[in-house]
Amino acid sequence: MLDEPWIPVVTPDFQIKEISLIALFQTWDTLQEIQGDNPPTTLALYRFLLAILHRAYQGPRNEDHWQEIFDDNGQRAIAYLNQWRDRFDLLHPEHPFMQDTALGSEISKTVEEHYIPATSEVFWHEHKLSNFSLSLAQAACLLIRIQTVDLGGTKTIYPGTNSNDKSAKAPPTVNSANVLVRGSTLKQTLLFNLMRYDPTAEIPSVVTGEDLPAWETGYGGKPKEATPQGYISYLTFPWRRLRLFSEGGRVTRTVVTKGNSLPDKVSPQQWECGVAYRDDKPVQLSLSQQLWRNADAFLLTAETQHRPRIVDWLADLKSEDLVDDVVTLQISGLSADKAKPLGWSWEQFSAPIQYVTDAELATVLKKAIAIAEEHQQIFRSFKGSPYFALADILKYGEAGSLASALDGESRYWGTLDRAFLNLLDALPRDNQTGADGITRYGFKELPAWTQTVQAAARQAFTESIASIRNYQARAAALRTLECKLADLRASPEEKAAKKAKAAAKKKEKVANEEPDS
Repeated sequence: MLDEPWIPVVTPDFQIKEISLIALFQTWDTLQEIQGDNPPTTLALYRFLLAILHRAYQGPRNEDHWQEIFDDNGQRAIAYLNQWRDRFDLLHPEHPFMQDTALGSEISKTVEEHYIPATSEVFWHEHKLSNFSLSLAQAACLLIRIQTVDLGGTKTIYPGTNSNDKSAKAPPTVNSANVLVRGSTLKQTLLFNLMRYDPTAEIPSVVTGEDLPAWETGYGGKPKEATPQGYISYLTFPWRRLRLFSEGGRVTRTVVTKGNSLPDKVSPQQWECGVAYRDDKPVQLSLSQQLWRNADAFLLTAETQHRPRIVDWLADLKSEDLVDDVVTLQISGLSADKAKPLGWSWEQFSAPIQYVTDAELATVLKKAIAIAEEHQQIFRSFKGSPYFALADILKYGEAGSLASALDGESRYWGTLDRAFLNLLDALPRDNQTGADGITRYGFKELPAWTQTVQAAARQAFTESIASIRNYQARAAALRTLECKLADLRASPEEKAAKKAKAAAKKKEKVANEEPDS
């Protein structure tokens, strides 16, 4: 794996080719990126390479050390790989790369048996074109992907374990929005994601014992509940046990069993640096929701939410002027329902890095997103909503099915996609510094954004009911729409006054209905 080509990269002229591990670190400052057959494989390869860098450099301990690593340009990583050369042999007779030699061929299955089911095509389908076998390069990528991103569910029973003990948990990368900071070259991307690593300061996690990657330690027995010894151990944690069997230079049979898992009360949050959390739960990507609607989760730490820790580290690097003025986040997610894959996302999001370094600015952005989310109620079907008013006069029955059929919401979000990019660029320039020395944002842009959101909601709803020929129903729906828009654009003080007035009116009504004593 050090000398043979197997890692899929994008070259300077935007061609995809496979290169070896040594060649990657020799040329990473000219390469564009990693590009696997699918997003889960790409994510897994990045995390694998980060584990190598952390282990080779035992850092970066701080910003100065990060600069030293940047200047070293991969030489120590190459020396480390050569030191452990025999552990990066996919078919080594004693310790094949990231495989468990306790798994024998007698429990193996053909590649066809493992990967022909419908669920397999979410990950990879090239085997259909290669007589149900894998090239060694494909097998290496697949091995790393399964160790990092894999569905839960039934696996082959590990030898010597209970026959009922064959259900595996999904790794934490599944059903999480996994963030990679993108650079202009592969070298920049990897180093931007090279989290501060200082075990003496318990950053990014506590280290117990030796913090070693799986290829140095082996597996040490049957799958079990275990706690990673540190961040490097976590990046290469054996969520699965695997073994590859080859014939004629191609992998024809494989074994995949459950691997280690975290104890029930141990959260991956203490090690995970590329995931945002809300209420101690990972932020997920929706297959039907625009990425920017979660932008604040990736940029802001506030109250019960915490942006990815790699973004915190990026802010530290920016304080030393080590990164550019625009941050680009590559965000990937595999959505699954237990053992059923629902689909993946692989989206990119760019913003001025000021959102990373200025919490006040990021907070205003969060308010802007909240305004857009609040207007989503225009397209719901509750009593008093525009669609409810429409369905009521049409005698349609269930207002929810009518709202779903007319689907004004998709038009609404589609319009805001373009407007949000303009807001993202304009907000940092809309600032005033007060007497307290604090710079605040959004004096002009936030009200303008509210108007944009209202116009988008009005247009989307009106277009959605254009085919309705009952003009009385349309008129009632549009009147209700305008009432709702007025409620939504009211100031906090106006909303409070209206609420107090309604409460007083209700109290008066109750008093009038009470019989005289």
